[in-house]
Amino acid sequence: MLTIGLIDYLNTQPFQTTLAERLRGSPVDFVRGVPTALNRGLASGQLHLAPISAIEAARNAGEVVILPGLTIASLGAVKTVLLFSWKPDPRELDGLPIALTDHSATSVALLELLCRERYRIQPEFRVRPQNLAQMMAECEAGLVIGDTALVEGTARRMLINPQGETARPYVFDLGDEWLKHTSLPFVFALWAARREAVDELAANRVHEALLKSKADGQASLDHLARAYAPRLGLPVGVCARYLQDLRFDLTDWDRQGLELFLDRTLGLERPPLEYLRDVAVAA
Repeated sequence: MLTIGLIDYLNTQPFQTTLAERLRGSPVDFVRGVPTALNRGLASGQLHLAPISAIEAARNAGEVVILPGLTIASLGAVKTVLLFSWKPDPRELDGLPIALTDHSATSVALLELLCRERYRIQPEFRVRPQNLAQMMAECEAGLVIGDTALVEGTARRMLINPQGETARPYVFDLGDEWLKHTSLPFVFALWAARREAVDELAANRVHEALLKSKADGQASLDHLARAYAPRLGLPVGVCARYLQDLRFDLTDWDRQGLELFLDRTLGLERPPLEYLRDVAVAA
């Protein structure tokens, strides 16, 4: 039995559009969770395939291979990886506490890189449950991701700061901050498979099913937005525009941005990522 991890965020819906239907009759079980849970599941071998944080794919390069043509990336603002701050300039956060979401690895590593290279600061990072109001009441900034970030970034609601005052925090989109820093796209997630599962995945044509499901999803983004918007309490147009601005195809340009991020985060001596077409698969 193949176990495939799925994430219930709006940005993963295109991959899931017709996936279950295309794999009907195959020995496949789906498990749902937040990105950090899927990271752990794939690393431990509990999952055979999942969309995981790009940095965790690199950290586990010896155990996994990457399925080409599948990603969640952005060129500029991504709208779902947001730093909320009580300071109007991130450089003013030097030495101050920043609450980090416990849902993501890549987004945390991206913020740490931007603090080092772009803002030239050394904040005090604190991992916290992803609750923006609580994060901002405790810290001078908070990093949130996924649907929560899309909702909070759209609402821009008033929150209570550590001094007990009510105000509206500033918001910095880390996809946009990366583009300003490098002029490249940023890859947040990759579809990765356990090496020992490659043959079985190929035999059940799972990669093909994912690519076709993604194509179906990209052809029906407005429909996906209409179906998902009520779950978030957001206008359909906000969800549709968000999906339209994402990059799902993992082009060579995306890979250039990915490699730069991994080099600067993990170092030039890191094991290289291997893609499925580079790995010998039994016929």
